[in-house]
Amino acid sequence: MEIMGRGFGQIVNETPAYFHLFTKYAMYKFFNKKSPLYGSADIINVCNLHCEHCYWWLNRKENEELTVEQWKKVIDEKFKKKHVFLITLVGGEPTLRPDVIELFAKEFPRRTCVVSNGTFPIKRYKGVYFYWISIDGTKDIHDKIRGNGSWDKTRKNVLDYIAGNGKNAHKDIWIAMTVNSQNYKTVPDVVKDWYGNSNKISFQFHTPFMKNDPLWLPFGKERDQVIDDIISMKKQYPDNYIINPEKQLQLMKRNWGGNGTTPIDCPTWTIISVDHMGREKLPCCIGSAEKNAMKPICEDCGLGCYSVFVSYGMKG
Repeated sequence: MEIMGRGFGQIVNETPAYFHLFTKYAMYKFFNKKSPLYGSADIINVCNLHCEHCYWWLNRKENEELTVEQWKKVIDEKFKKKHVFLITLVGGEPTLRPDVIELFAKEFPRRTCVVSNGTFPIKRYKGVYFYWISIDGTKDIHDKIRGNGSWDKTRKNVLDYIAGNGKNAHKDIWIAMTVNSQNYKTVPDVVKDWYGNSNKISFQFHTPFMKNDPLWLPFGKERDQVIDDIISMKKQYPDNYIINPEKQLQLMKRNWGGNGTTPIDCPTWTIISVDHMGREKLPCCIGSAEKNAMKPICEDCGLGCYSVFVSYGMKG
């Protein structure tokens, strides 16, 4: 028996973590007490790509990076002390810091996820739950956004990982697509391309940091149709392959998060996020620890990690 890739023995071993998770949820529901459920860490300040839509480059500064020993201190003080259930490792390109991935996988076994562009060979770590592999459309559109040849590299590395790690290796690969004005017409093709070579796929929408961002797909008829198509496809593909709940997708048709750059309904408290220096990012995981950094426009937010909490009744 497996639940989201977790066997019975593993679930038993994780009982204390589930206890903290459900206790936090109950404390919020009954007493409005807010404590982070998940963690997010930008473990590296370097990336091999320069994607058009990436928030990370907007606020990037040249800084030194933390050693493994320093990351251990961050884990203890930021994540373990707050009993977060799941950690997502981001970058830059986090696979360029295998030493830090190994540390998180050891400290949060099978509760560590890695977000990667997939352009480097994908390594199997004993304690990593799964990889989020970023895909931004069919080959031509993906390469237009991420750079020539990037789709082929990612496809090859995913297929090589599946071929080299046993019959269930595809369960370690989850696809993440950020829908924007350039790639929204490719959504059905992306699902078709990656079904069978990945365990799940998730959709979110591009979040702008400035008004009139040409990549933002505005609220309205075209965006509604994309969302309706995704909801329809959920019924066509078995085993909950498209993992977004319908309530979450419906939220994406409108402003669900805030006013201007101020989060209001968005439950930013659910995820504690740190940058590559271990500093907490504000107002959310795509924000910054720097005071004068650019901020995401909350009223146009399309992030999946927070909207899913809103769909389950959790707000800021």
